[in-house]
Amino acid sequence: MNQTFDFHRFGLMLKLDLAEKGRNNLAMASLLVVVLLFFMLPITTSNTFKGFYEALHHIALFMILLLGSSLYTSSVFTPYASQSTGMASLMIPASTLEKFLSTLLLNLLFIVPFLFLFFELHLSTVNYANSKISADGYKYHPLSSDVIQYTCYSYALIQGSIFLGSIYFSKASYIKSAACAIAIFVIIAAVQINMANTMTGSFEKVNTFPFTGWKMWNFGKNFKFYEVNYPENFQILVNIFPVLILLSLWFITYLRLKEKEI
Repeated sequence: MNQTFDFHRFGLMLKLDLAEKGRNNLAMASLLVVVLLFFMLPITTSNTFKGFYEALHHIALFMILLLGSSLYTSSVFTPYASQSTGMASLMIPASTLEKFLSTLLLNLLFIVPFLFLFFELHLSTVNYANSKISADGYKYHPLSSDVIQYTCYSYALIQGSIFLGSIYFSKASYIKSAACAIAIFVIIAAVQINMANTMTGSFEKVNTFPFTGWKMWNFGKNFKFYEVNYPENFQILVNIFPVLILLSLWFITYLRLKEKEI
């Protein structure tokens, strides 16, 4: 099979993926958007602050944005991983790179707009709800820049992890991929939190996550709060690191697909 990249073949491969997966992808996208609206629109009916409505946005962030998009990604390489459909998928007259890029592009065409849709809905609905609350009333709080940045990190790394797992595991790929990703995150987070607690033993509470700075509290009469962030030059490297991890996961996925072509 010709393994050189050809734009015409790539276009045909993309059309084939759209024909085979387009209807299912559109149905899943429609369902996720409807559920997203169900969680995020109630806040617009409020004239006063209600913690439940604000909590719905955080639930939507986790359940719909992160879990929903990862569930969508888990099926992208199912035809290649399954024994019943693997041979037919591998026999398609297109190079490995064309098949890989077609699958990746189709996946990104859904999940990237979905991320922007969530943030647009969140900010617009919160601002609208706050405009209906009197000036002296308690306002809703939009997600902070740190949370938005960390959500984008998580969103990208979850996509890469599930993307790789969809072809690496032939059975129960979503469960196995999610379990591995969660285990790795928990281990890294535990190491970072333990290191922070060891280095700042005099503080009653230390809060930190991978790719973020440290927040430290001392409660009581002598209340103290400190926030330690990375130096500006080093922060650039921290921001680049998740991108490098994502590109590495994509590259490993490509190599795994290439192995199946042999």
